[in-house]
This record gives sequence, structure tokens and C-alpha cells, in this order.
Amino acid sequence: MDLPLRIVATTLPQPVISVDGAWGQPGLNLSHWPGHTTPKALAHDLSTGVALNFARLDRGERARLAEGCVAIANNHYDTDGCCAMFAVRRPESALEREAKLLEAAEAGDFFRTPSDHAFRLDAVITNLADPARSPWADRFRGLDDTAKHTLLATEVVERMPSMLDGDLAAFADLWRPEAEDLAEDRAALAGAARDEIVHLDHCVWEGPAGIAFDPGRHALFGSTKADRILAIGRPAGGATYRFLLSTLSWFDLVSRKTLPRPDLAALASRLNEAEGTAPDAPAAWRSQDVATPTPELWFGGVDHERFGERCPALLPSRLEPALVRRTIAEALRASWRFPEDG
Repeated sequence: MDLPLRIVATTLPQPVISVDGAWGQPGLNLSHWPGHTTPKALAHDLSTGVALNFARLDRGERARLAEGCVAIANNHYDTDGCCAMFAVRRPESALEREAKLLEAAEAGDFFRTPSDHAFRLDAVITNLADPARSPWADRFRGLDDTAKHTLLATEVVERMPSMLDGDLAAFADLWRPEAEDLAEDRAALAGAARDEIVHLDHCVWEGPAGIAFDPGRHALFGSTKADRILAIGRPAGGATYRFLLSTLSWFDLVSRKTLPRPDLAALASRLNEAEGTAPDAPAAWRSQDVATPTPELWFGGVDHERFGERCPALLPSRLEPALVRRTIAEALRASWRFPEDG
């Protein structure tokens, strides 16, 4: 569909094809976000998959569903959104590259590593927005976020076939540091102990004693199908803990049912009590809002941003791994319910 691409900060008065996000926008919604209005027949775990299902429809049915729409829009800039925009705007070209598009979207939204190329493409699309690293920085300097991200999304969608088909060598500065870190993280996981608690949708990694252990979230979520991961480090002087919930339990999935999320704030409070630490101490158990896409709980300082690849705030805790594991498992069991309970 030869419609303009837009990144928006608010609801538009005209109907548009809104991809990836779900913000009450009039028109056709193609999304996996909570609150989406995607036609059930087009549903998929990823917004890119929804857009590809739309692309599979015959031209007349696509026109009927998108009748009156004046643009293809999203309310944020990311890899799944750009891939979905491409699938809507260039359906034939996208369907020829379906597998690679889905892999790139999965690397972006699920923090997984379905292929090296997918991981690198996600890093490229993400880092093109970084003014300190992007080769396009001069083009968006001085623009507000919506104008900047519209420019980037338009350029990425235009170049998507070559990005999917090529080796991304031209953008090596945007993916090579991340790829090197991923290789180190995979090596760290290879030397760690792993425990899958399947009925709790939970995976525990524990690093060897005497060394720091903070693998990035792509390596962690790329190592398991579990929605929840606990990474335990055993440096000198205590243990470090990072507990992550994946986006799988936030997005509206077709392929699987996810378990309810535990109350991370209550869990942090319980662990602080066991630690004998005030919640506002320089080193304490801290948590992010469980209603956000991929929140975390950790022991340490406050300096940990949402979606962070690794946690720079980690500090050694006095609590033994057996106690922390048991406390987290109890919180997971307390939030568990039978599927028919709704």
C-alpha cells in the first residue's frame, strides 16, 4: 500500500493503519500489544506476523479492511514496528522474506537470538536512533522525537530488502560491539549451571564461584523458552541476583498461554526484610513496575533502566542463593492459576 509512514505521539483524527502499537487510533489495527483491535483471523505473536497475515490477503480484501486509511503509523520506533510497516507497505516483497522478517522482529521484541543476522539487524535498527552512533545523526539532529523516528522508519522500510538480504557490513559499527558482547555472554552461560523449572515457566542460571556473572538479556532469553529468568552470580563477598520477566507475558500471544506475573514490589519487600535492608538504602532489593513490558528485580543500586541489556546496578547480596531461589519460586507459585480460572 503506497501510503506515507508516520510515527505519532498522539491519536490522529483520520483513520490510519496502525501497526505494532495500540493507542485507540481510528482505522485498522495490526498489533500484538495489549488492548489491540486486530482482526482475529490475522492474529500472530508478533506485530510483524500480523502484518504478514494482512499481506497474504488478496488486494481487494486489504483495500476493504484499510478503507479510508491515510497513512501507516506507529506510536514508537523499534524493529518489530519497522518490519510490520514494511510488510504492510510492500506486501509482495515482505512475503518473499517472511522468515527473516519474523526472526528480526523476534530478536527485537522477545530479546531472543533466532539467528546472528536477526540479532545484528535488530541492533542496527535500534542504534540508528542513537545520536552518538548513528551515521544518520546529522539528518535528524534538531528534530523532535516524532519527526526523527518518522525519518528513521521511512529510511529503514525503504532499505529493508537490502538489509534482510545482505550481510549488514555497511552498518558494522552498529552491531559489532553487541555481537562481541553476545559471544562473551554465550561463553559465560556455557560455563554456568542451568535449571529449568518448567511448570513455573522459570529458568535459573548460576555462574561459577569467584567471578562476576551478568549475561545480557539477549543471551538469557535466547537460551530458554521460559518467561522468567533468574541469573545468579557468585563473586567474592556475596551473590548477585537479577530476575527478569520477558515480554511473552505482556504481549497478546497466539502460540502459548503465559502464567500470571508475580508481584515484584511485594517480592522486593520480602527479600529486603530477609536481607535486613531498608528499601531506600544505597544497596537494596529493587523492582520495576510489573505492568511494564519486561520488568526486573535485582539487588543493588537504583541505576538500571528499563529494557537494559545488562544490569549495571548489581551489588553483592548477603542472602544465599538457596533462599533467594526459594523465595522467588514461592512468589511464582502464589501467582499461579489454572488456565480455566481466567
